[in-house]
Amino acid sequence: MYTIPTSRSVSLLFTTFALFTSSLVYAEAAGYVTPTSGTASTTQFNVGSEFVNGGTACGASAFPNGAGTSGAAGGGPGLLYAAVNQLGFGANPAVPGAGGPGQACGLCFNLTPLDSHGNPLSANNLTFMIVDECPVLTDGSSGSVSPNCGMCQPGDVNAAGQQTHFDIAVDAMNQAQYDQFFSGCMDGNNWPVVQYTETTCNGVVNADPIIEGSWGCIEGCHNNEAATVCQNIP
Repeated sequence: MYTIPTSRSVSLLFTTFALFTSSLVYAEAAGYVTPTSGTASTTQFNVGSEFVNGGTACGASAFPNGAGTSGAAGGGPGLLYAAVNQLGFGANPAVPGAGGPGQACGLCFNLTPLDSHGNPLSANNLTFMIVDECPVLTDGSSGSVSPNCGMCQPGDVNAAGQQTHFDIAVDAMNQAQYDQFFSGCMDGNNWPVVQYTETTCNGVVNADPIIEGSWGCIEGCHNNEAATVCQNIP
């Protein structure tokens, strides 16, 4: 099941235009598309290890208020964080000067898993804040293209047939949150398809992490101009 996402412009620095056949608005001349609603695939990652190794692509370097994590899924302080694919994130780390925070940093999305018949599992839904990106390349700079996040331009889909992908920071979640979101999960520990909608962040479970530098292009970061989504990708 794939629903063409809607998207929005977050910066007046870039030319926007409407694709009238699908009601999409593509946000930047460089090709990035910040999603607002649609369907997406999901995987899991540990954001705690990103903090230890220099921080996330949004500039997040630690959990707020001195909180920590055991490193296990559900072993965190009860924070709902995620990464989004590079096409939606808004920066290209393969080009010098074009990496760093993208316009998706700090946005929140309500994610509702779908069962095998495409029915929404409303009891599972949670709202996640974007604190990182899932890069086109598996190692972020060179090598193989990610099967989940290798989309380069609007209309591209990943191995799951989705244009948007969320990587869930499971080590930031507490056990109750993990059990709620992944209850009944059909594909190992990953939901093959979720519905997503941009929404207001919850100041408790979506509390801002500790940030080094600017908090994404929401606060005027201009790195999006420096490179298209897949420039310098082998």
